[in-house]
Amino acid sequence: RVWTWGYGEDGQLGQNDEEHRLVPTLLVGEAFGGAAAVQVSAGWRHTVAVTIEGALWVWGDGEYGQLGLGDKANRLAPMLVGAQVAFGGSEVVTVSCGSFHTLAVTKDGALWTFGEGRNGALGHNDHTNRLMPKRIKAQHFGNASIVSAAAGQSHSAAVTGVGALYTWGEAVALGHASGETKFVPTLVATQQLQGVRVGRCHDLPPMHALAFAMGTHVRLSSAAPIAETAGGASQGRLQRQQGKASAAADEGKDCEYATMPGELVQRVVEACGSWPEGRSGELDGVVRLLGGGMMKPRGST
Repeated sequence: RVWTWGYGEDGQLGQNDEEHRLVPTLLVGEAFGGAAAVQVSAGWRHTVAVTIEGALWVWGDGEYGQLGLGDKANRLAPMLVGAQVAFGGSEVVTVSCGSFHTLAVTKDGALWTFGEGRNGALGHNDHTNRLMPKRIKAQHFGNASIVSAAAGQSHSAAVTGVGALYTWGEAVALGHASGETKFVPTLVATQQLQGVRVGRCHDLPPMHALAFAMGTHVRLSSAAPIAETAGGASQGRLQRQQGKASAAADEGKDCEYATMPGELVQRVVEACGSWPEGRSGELDGVVRLLGGGMMKPRGST
C-alpha cells in the first residue's frame, strides 16, 4: 500500500485531485494496476513508484519531462510509463527522483534518465530536457552493470556492481577534485574515498555483515567463507552471479569477512537460505535496500 500526504497542487499525492492532505491518505487499490508497490521516491513536485512486477508508475508535475510520459503535462493519478517498451523491455529494479529529473535502474543493469537536463544531470553530454526515458551509454560506466542510483537537485550518482561510484551534473556535489560540472558519468577517484569501493567489505563491525547477506554478490567476494559454504537457494544464486563476480574476485580477496567468526558465517548462510521467495527476492536492489533486517529463519512467525 502507498499512503501520501502534504502539498498536492500539482497532483504529486496521486489522489486524482490537487488538494493538500494533512494526514496520510491511502491511494486506491487499483492505483498500480492492482500490483503491490515495492519502492516509492518523491521529487520536488513529482512522485514515482516501482511495483513488484518491475513496472514504473509516475504522477505529479511533468513540466520538465520528469514523468517520462512524452509530454510536459501534470498527472493527478499514477500513470504507467511505457508498458514493456520504455526501458528496452527490461523490468525496473529501483528508481530515484531528483528535484526535476528521474533515474531508473533496470534488471539488465542499465540506467535510464529523464526530465530536466540542466547542468548535465541526465548524463547525456548536454543540457537537454528529456520527455521520455533515455539510456545512458554503458561505456560511461566502463561497461559495468549499474546496481543503484540517486538523484539530487541537479546532479546524479550511480554505483556499479563492482563498487565503483560515478557522478555527474552540477560541480559542487560531485566529489571530483577538479570542481567542474560533468555532463557524462565520471568515476570518483578511489583516493577520494580513501581507497575503498562503495558497498564493499571495509571497516565495518562484524555484526554488520548481515547487511551483505546475499552470499552471492561480488561485494562479499569469492574469498569469503560464505561463498564456499552457502548451499541450496544461495548456491543457485551464486552460480548465476559467477560471471559478474570473476571480474572483482581479486579485489575481494582481502575482504575482512574472509575471517569472520564461524557462528556469524552460519547466520549469514541461514539468512540467505530464507530470503523471501518470489520476484522481489531475486532483485539485487532489494537486497541492498533491506539488508538483513527483514530476514527470518524459515518457519518463524
